[in-house]
Amino acid sequence: MRRHLVTKGSFYERLADHGHEIVSDEDFAHLYSQRMGRPSVPPSVMIRAMLCATHDKTSDSETSRRTRVDADWKAAMGVDDEFTGIGATTFSLMRSRMVLSDADNKLFEATLAKAVTAGIFKGKLTAIIDSSPVHGAGAVADTYELIRGFLAKAVRAAGDRLGGDAAGSAAPFCGAKPDIDWQDPQARKAHLGELVAAVRAVVADVAGIADPEVREPADLLAQVIDQDVTDDEDGQPEIRQGVARDRIVSHSDPEMRHGRKSASRRFDGHKMDVISDEDTELILGVDVRAGNASDGEGAAPLLENVQRTDGIEVDTLLGDMAYSDGDVRQAVEELGAEMIAKVPPVSNGGRFPKTDFYIEPDQVTCPAGEETSDAHRIRDHKARPAVQFVFPAAVCGTCPLRAECVAGKAGRTITVGIHEDRIAAARAAQTEPATRALLRKRPKVERKIDHLQDLGMRKARYRGRRKTRLQALLAATVANFKRLAVLGAFENTPGLACAA
Repeated sequence: MRRHLVTKGSFYERLADHGHEIVSDEDFAHLYSQRMGRPSVPPSVMIRAMLCATHDKTSDSETSRRTRVDADWKAAMGVDDEFTGIGATTFSLMRSRMVLSDADNKLFEATLAKAVTAGIFKGKLTAIIDSSPVHGAGAVADTYELIRGFLAKAVRAAGDRLGGDAAGSAAPFCGAKPDIDWQDPQARKAHLGELVAAVRAVVADVAGIADPEVREPADLLAQVIDQDVTDDEDGQPEIRQGVARDRIVSHSDPEMRHGRKSASRRFDGHKMDVISDEDTELILGVDVRAGNASDGEGAAPLLENVQRTDGIEVDTLLGDMAYSDGDVRQAVEELGAEMIAKVPPVSNGGRFPKTDFYIEPDQVTCPAGEETSDAHRIRDHKARPAVQFVFPAAVCGTCPLRAECVAGKAGRTITVGIHEDRIAAARAAQTEPATRALLRKRPKVERKIDHLQDLGMRKARYRGRRKTRLQALLAATVANFKRLAVLGAFENTPGLACAA
């Protein structure tokens, strides 16, 4: 092989020299049949090609071409100059095999194992967590198109098992877009009525079929109708006002969801969670969840996966205010780590916030010095147990601070949740210099997310959340491999580290 042609200090040269330290044929031999099929491209070569494709963000057809003609790629893959390349469709098959056996996670964990072996991690770790939107690969559709798309899928899946009447009612809506005047509200409503009638006929007809291949599209079809359609006063179908919380937005990728990264940033797709080590800036864990899931919900499950890794123990987890909820803090604490995240400020329309009251287990004292132990149990906005303390209206009515405390004629109420002490302690701790210094390190994970986005994680390449997770794990593997070279995890790489 003409190794002198390989770009010096490049990702390809590092993969050529040290790829065998994270990818071996033995680790992925179970993805291949030992008895059937023609001679195959070795798994280590396939996976190295996929890492190159992730690094260069190439399509399967371009990846196939590079494996045939690119000297850098051939060196990285560990093949000779006479290698004839890998067929484009082979990569799709390999991805499916990796997903089914969870081999993508094993590949990513190999980078962490290498860091542990090289002594990169020093003692218990301070980790940082954040999330990022991943725009979905499917097309976002309106209600009419969603219904038609899922109806066509259900009809195709049922095939000859679908009754004649149901098939006949669905046939007009399984082809091209109906030729109606879409600017006419009455025409749209009439079309919706016919469409919903066809859907209900198909759903009722396949109700007794247990085959998952039929049940899945039929259930999704029924879910879309339930989310997007309601009946008017005359019992006629009409588009529902508002958006259902878990609304399906695409028939080509039913797992996509409407999501928000902030009040002004909306996206359609999935949400990627990332945990990185604050010291080494290696990615410790990555996951892909529903686009409409809250940030905090992903903290404990991802941290639990990280804590399972041999040689890695996280005792402090940093996050932004999205991770400051009491439930999140408790879940992280149960995994042996402390959640450090800034607590959102409490406001009360310019009046005294709850933090100005002295709260004890059995009573509450207001800023004016009045006390109350009058309390009753309620449920908070998340249906968790809480206690509400009530100050008598007569006491509040004569209080000189009333205008600064409460509006209306009733007395002030203070709700104390099950995490009140935990949140109060976190609010007090965030004023301490040590905690403030830790919180200033949190933006490091944003740089790591930016690196993953440079490797293609702004948009999903594949449909479905699981294959998007495979994409994220490949990107994290590439990012960690490059970082390991910088950290000197590989032997004889000081020059490469300087170049990186």
